[in-house]
Amino acid sequence: MIERSGVVSSIYRSGKVYDLLYPGSAAGLTFWLELAQTYGDPILEIMSGTGFKAIPLAQAGHDVTGVEMAEPMLAEALRKSRAADAHVTWVRGDARAFDLARQFKLILLPSNSICHLLTRHDLEACLASVARHLQPDGRFALNVFVPSLPLLLQTADEELPFGGYADPDSGAQVVMTSRSWYEADTQIKHNQLFRRVGEGPIEPDGELAMRIYFPQELDALLWYNGFAIEHKYGEDRRPFDGQSGMQYFVLKLRDRV
Repeated sequence: MIERSGVVSSIYRSGKVYDLLYPGSAAGLTFWLELAQTYGDPILEIMSGTGFKAIPLAQAGHDVTGVEMAEPMLAEALRKSRAADAHVTWVRGDARAFDLARQFKLILLPSNSICHLLTRHDLEACLASVARHLQPDGRFALNVFVPSLPLLLQTADEELPFGGYADPDSGAQVVMTSRSWYEADTQIKHNQLFRRVGEGPIEPDGELAMRIYFPQELDALLWYNGFAIEHKYGEDRRPFDGQSGMQYFVLKLRDRV
C-alpha cells in the first residue's frame, strides 16, 4: 500500500489482521505463477503486502523481490517467508519512487493495488518507476476489478458488512462494517471503517480510499504512459468483455513493440 496522511485502518496496521480479512486462495495464485513460468526471472512485486504472491513464487524457485511501504505488512511478509523457508528480497519502498538498481524480467502489480494510486500523478510516477526497472523484453502485469455501478451508488447513510475475523492476539471475534461514498470528480471511493470487538462498542477504524479505474480509461492511461497491451483478460484468462468482473493486463514497453 501507499502511506498517506489520515487515520490508517487496522487492516494495514497489522499484517496478521490483513491476512485474516483477505486470506486469498490457491486459485488466485495460478495466473501469477503461470506468468512467472512463461516470462522468467527476476521478478518484482510492487505493493507486495504480506507476501501472498511473492512467497509462493519464491517457493516455486523464482528470484523474487517485493517492494512494500507499510512496515507492519513488510514485517509479516518477512516472518512468513522465514517460516516457509522461502527467500524473498524484501524492500521498504514507495511504489511511486523506488530505485532498486536492477531490472526485472517480470514486474507485478496484483490484487487491486493500483487502486492505492489515487491521482494521475501517483499512477504516472508508479508507471515511470516500472519502466525504469523493466528489462527491454520484460513484461508488466497487473489486475484490478471492473467498477460496479451499484457499489459506486452507495451513500454514507448505509452501513454495510465489511468482514470479520478472530483477533490473532485475544481470540475475540471482530466484526467490521463500512460506510462508503464515491466522488465522481476524483473517481475515489471513500470507505469509513468501523470495528466491534466481542460485545464491545462499535468504534471508528480509520479510512480506506480507492481510486476507481474504468476499463477504457485504464487502457488509455497505460498506453500514454508508454505501455502496450499484449493481453487483456477477464477471469480464468477468458477474453475481456462486458461480462468480466476483473481486468488482467500483460503489458510491454511500447517502444519495444
